[in-house]
Amino acid sequence: MLLLGARKGRYSHGRSTPLPISNIPFLALGSWILAVGWFGFNVMSAGNLEKISGLVAVNSLMAMVGGVLAALVAGKNDPGFVHNGALAGLIAVCAGSDLMHPLGALATGAIAAVIFVYGFQFEQERLKIDDVLGVWPLHGVIGTWGGIAAGIFGQTWLGGIGSVSFVSQLAGSLLAVLFAVASGFLVYGVLAKTVGIRLHEEDEFSGPDLAIHKIGAYPEDHIR
Repeated sequence: MLLLGARKGRYSHGRSTPLPISNIPFLALGSWILAVGWFGFNVMSAGNLEKISGLVAVNSLMAMVGGVLAALVAGKNDPGFVHNGALAGLIAVCAGSDLMHPLGALATGAIAAVIFVYGFQFEQERLKIDDVLGVWPLHGVIGTWGGIAAGIFGQTWLGGIGSVSFVSQLAGSLLAVLFAVASGFLVYGVLAKTVGIRLHEEDEFSGPDLAIHKIGAYPEDHIR
């Protein structure tokens, strides 16, 4: 995002000009398709039927519920925050879904949603990073929180199963951040300097559906 830059008109003369979501029903549909699919890959990450854990399924559900409820409050009923709150909880619980008590999973999801709501606003308005889908706070920051949360709520004194080290989870999560930042800047830096990673202004105005794929996303795109 830092290498790509903001969309044209997103920030002008030092002021933020938010570009609203174009289709709330599609936003909701995408969120809930992911939510349903999450139980498939999170529960089935065991690899075979004999090792499937009901605890993983329950914790995934509890974290999603915590994420929705916290985002509803922190996001002041904004549908974008509410539906991403569900994903925030699901992302955060992955690392410790087989270790936590369900109430720990609920807390993990709730904290994740709060991180997303305020993290998204912070990066957009304070850092002026035009992260269209909130990928950095939703996957990057919350993914890191999930790794750390496994080391917290996996402890036996918090109802967890145990056999997890907070220090190891913290160190591993921070090392993952360093690796992601370094490799991301390397790969996209090379692409930006060689083939380019940004559309021309005219193509950006038309949108990538028309500019790249030659197909419109909306009926009015075909009336030309």
